[in-house]
Amino acid sequence: TEIYTLSLHDALPICFLFDPPTIQAAKGGTFMVNLLLSGAQNVHSVPVQLNYDPKMLQLVNVSNGGFLSQDGQIVTLAHREDEMVGQSQITASRPPGVGGVSGQGAVVTLTFQAKTDGQTPLTITRGGARDPGLQAITVNGAQASVTIQ
Repeated sequence: TEIYTLSLHDALPICFLFDPPTIQAAKGGTFMVNLLLSGAQNVHSVPVQLNYDPKMLQLVNVSNGGFLSQDGQIVTLAHREDEMVGQSQITASRPPGVGGVSGQGAVVTLTFQAKTDGQTPLTITRGGARDPGLQAITVNGAQASVTIQ
């Protein structure tokens, strides 16, 4: 049964997803996109690196998406932006000493301002998760396409 469990686990990778994956935005306006975690097992914190084109997009807000607080725990959000290169380091964490959560849901909701016309990707370039023992869990990255007009 162990071999079967491992192969079953391999068939269901943990991955990030953008929701929606394709975004239409009005120039000068703002839009929101959720960063989902799918196939999660015993996840306690989620550190990600988000890349975007700073000429086209400005990150306005990062808020809790609800996945890590599904059982009522308070989630701590930390994020650091480098607006010159269009990069944000975001970490969502459950309180120390509590267990992890499993399943699928929105880790964070990102709000961007659309600055200029064109098409640009949003990309999770480095993503992962950690269990309550702070062991790293590999998570496949994600990309969304933003069209501004």
